[in-house]
Amino acid sequence: MSEEPDHIPVAATVVDEGVVYAPPADFGRPPGRFLTLWRKIGGGSLTFSLVLHLGLLFVAGLIVFVTTIEERNVDFLPGGGTAQGKAASDAVSHQVERKRRNSLSRTMPLQRLVSTSIDSTIVLPEAPLELMSVPDLSSKMSAGMMGSGGFGKAGSGGGFGNGIGTGGMSGVTFKPIIMFGRELKDTRKIAVVMDVSRSMTRYLPIVAKELDKVAYGSPLVLYFGCGVASPRLIGKSRKPEEIEDKVFKATGPDFARFWQLWQGKTALNLPADERKKLKFDPTLPMPLPEIYQKMDKRPNTYFIDFNGITYAWTALMSEEVMEADTIYWFADFQDKIDAAQAEVVVKKLKRRKQKLIIHASTRGRNFDNAKTLLVDPLGGEVLETKVEQ
Repeated sequence: MSEEPDHIPVAATVVDEGVVYAPPADFGRPPGRFLTLWRKIGGGSLTFSLVLHLGLLFVAGLIVFVTTIEERNVDFLPGGGTAQGKAASDAVSHQVERKRRNSLSRTMPLQRLVSTSIDSTIVLPEAPLELMSVPDLSSKMSAGMMGSGGFGKAGSGGGFGNGIGTGGMSGVTFKPIIMFGRELKDTRKIAVVMDVSRSMTRYLPIVAKELDKVAYGSPLVLYFGCGVASPRLIGKSRKPEEIEDKVFKATGPDFARFWQLWQGKTALNLPADERKKLKFDPTLPMPLPEIYQKMDKRPNTYFIDFNGITYAWTALMSEEVMEADTIYWFADFQDKIDAAQAEVVVKKLKRRKQKLIIHASTRGRNFDNAKTLLVDPLGGEVLETKVEQ
């Protein structure tokens, strides 16, 4: 009888009464607690899902990044001295100009603004700086390239958009001012001082009409006389006389009084305190009624009440003419002009950067003094065109 072995090998197969028993397979170490728990809650599926979605996000981001890369547009390509470079630059310039025109057509208003009031203020929209054509400084300054004094090429007209006149500065330009056929050099704003002493008033409508023809609504200041004399010394203290230099609008009761008294037959040698007592008399006829009515209706027309014929400097230095770069003075220059007061006027006008142009109806006895003491120091000029009455 054979001995049974003390143990059965692991790989052996045991047959007992017709039943075959196979030993369990050896799978190594059993899983730990964390892995067991992770499997129970479905951690494997979650990990697979996360990896899949991260992969999809990476692919989508890569596609977006690649498709959004653009080559930057340039507004200038150097020609490099070659025909190909020049053609490329021309093509880019054409595209830029077309883009600028399209932008202007969308942003700039096409309405035309009209004002029937001289004193109105209209603010026009300005084109963005990047849309304005800038002249090519490298090109030659020829008539064809400058185009009537404005920016742009030949045929562009005078300035931008609805600019007035010649040239272009923010849509506002100026024509040369010509008085009685004579161009006033370096003049863009003009103001007129007019001698309305009784022998000169007949010229007033002619001068006003000429002024409005070239610079409508420019300031016009009326003064009775054309002297430039220092104030008189009065009293024992010999203090200078106080000169009335208040400027009034040439309309209404004040102007009616001034015109009736001093264009009429009121004595000119009345003392100042007596002159102040004089009043307008509605029962008396108005001297030179047609001229009076024209001045009463004209805008920007002023007067200084009569205070003697030798203080016309109150009009020349008034605030009403200070905005002009040129003061045009029409007179007969018969009245006194002294050096001391002329120097005061010159200093004032120089501070304002103004020049003086004189136009004489006739060369009075102080015409040379007016030229030497006032016009020449201010860099002005003399206008000698004969004015027909």
